[in-house]
Amino acid sequence: MKINRLARKMAALALSSVMLIIAGCGQAAPAATAPAEPAAQEETAAETEAAVEEAGDIETLKIFCDELWWPYTEWKGRIPDKVTEKFGIKFEVTVPTDANQLNMMIASGDLGDVVCTGNFSRMCDSNLCYTLDELAEMYGKELNIHSVLRFVNTADDGNLYTLMAGYSPRSMLEGWDKVVYEQAAMVVRTDIYEELGSPEITNLDEFTDLLQQVKDNYPDIVPFVYSPWQMNNYIRILCGAVHDYDFVDVDGQAVPFILDPHFEKYFELMNDWYRRGFMTDDNFVWSGSGDDREYVIAGKVFADSNYSNTEDGFNVALADAGADFRVKTLDSLTYGQPGAGWVQATAGWRGLFIPKSCKDPEKVFDFVTWCFTQEAQELLLWGEEGVDWNWSEDHSYPEMNYDFYNPNRDDGMKFWGWMYHDGKMNVLPDYANGGATYDARKAITAISDSNPVLGMLRMGADSNEQVIMDNLKILYQNEATNIIRAATAEESHELYEKMIETAYSMGAEQLITWANETYARLKPEFDKIKDNLE
Repeated sequence: MKINRLARKMAALALSSVMLIIAGCGQAAPAATAPAEPAAQEETAAETEAAVEEAGDIETLKIFCDELWWPYTEWKGRIPDKVTEKFGIKFEVTVPTDANQLNMMIASGDLGDVVCTGNFSRMCDSNLCYTLDELAEMYGKELNIHSVLRFVNTADDGNLYTLMAGYSPRSMLEGWDKVVYEQAAMVVRTDIYEELGSPEITNLDEFTDLLQQVKDNYPDIVPFVYSPWQMNNYIRILCGAVHDYDFVDVDGQAVPFILDPHFEKYFELMNDWYRRGFMTDDNFVWSGSGDDREYVIAGKVFADSNYSNTEDGFNVALADAGADFRVKTLDSLTYGQPGAGWVQATAGWRGLFIPKSCKDPEKVFDFVTWCFTQEAQELLLWGEEGVDWNWSEDHSYPEMNYDFYNPNRDDGMKFWGWMYHDGKMNVLPDYANGGATYDARKAITAISDSNPVLGMLRMGADSNEQVIMDNLKILYQNEATNIIRAATAEESHELYEKMIETAYSMGAEQLITWANETYARLKPEFDKIKDNLE
């Protein structure tokens, strides 16, 4: 392509910007400059894009964001414009209308130019997508991938197709002590809690006693509910039983989640609470993420097992509704409960894939691999340095100039950064915001561990193993309610034992055999390299 004078000038400006970023790497950020007026920013962006289009350097490519809830349907705004300036590309965005759209696109043979999806097993196919290594070799590019990231993202065929968002090896988190996990938490009504003497709650026995006091003293209040969206993860974490992932490690062996022995304690506790009248039958028919929220706002419930940002979110909603009470998170219970724990058993959950239908693989390769960098994550997640955020004095977290939880979508803020992040950059703003959300996540992080090898046990989309796992999830979903609502403790335990027997009859043993052929090989390999610096 012929490069005219304007294009050369713009390339020089872009190179100067990159050199400044490199020169400043590892140093504290300079004092913030006054942000430009929004109108001036829009005018400048529009002029820049018009100039680049005139130079003939903007190419429109297609990106498919495989999430029904994906917040952006257009590539526009101040932040996407920065990417367009850098790479000379913009995207025609497609968001699925149903969960089967990716399969339909695969069948058609046209996946566009970039696919953002969590469907790792389906997309890691050399007939369907380019590998990163082959593109690097094809175009003479460097591909510097941390050895641990390469290990956990390598597909079953031995190739590297993408890096999945949400995971960083231990060495990449060194020095970032403000990084916390996003996970579950529980809130209680402050007015009732204070009227009962604000007792310190450090374990489930003490919390059960508190629920009994609520039951005795406030007969019109439901003592406990859980969010159907979070599937009561918080109480399960306190019992050491987690349903986030397909497999768990039991005595060094990977087993299907339903066989986690900690579920026995969880179901015993929940059945006890149900039989004491601490719960409502409505909870078991809720399906929407806001059902429990409506109960709380209406003043019908004391405690809600939900998520780490629930206190901050619910208190805004309660204020808007004119409620005369608020909620607070019980972090002391997270820290104090013996045996509580959560394992982040993921190697990532969403990646950027370059399909064989891509019409400009080199430009897309440059864009995708740039998304893996800290520079990209800062821009796509946080915005422009000096305009939207500045580094803290010790360069350990960003100080945001806007509400990170409610970014300006007209500017294309934050959510394009969800295409890829390292599990660190997406949570660092929480520290500056402080408050209940950060405190709840800090508490969960204190009782957490990481085992990405469990997340590497990826079953083929149409495999017999995946069919078995899907059936086990349906079994759990169907039986959990019956176990909790059983009339006696003995009946509840019998139903639990029957569920385990049914799991084995449905092929759980076959899954154990399949998983450990891989787990027994990969876990020692991972343990050898998990502390690698590069």
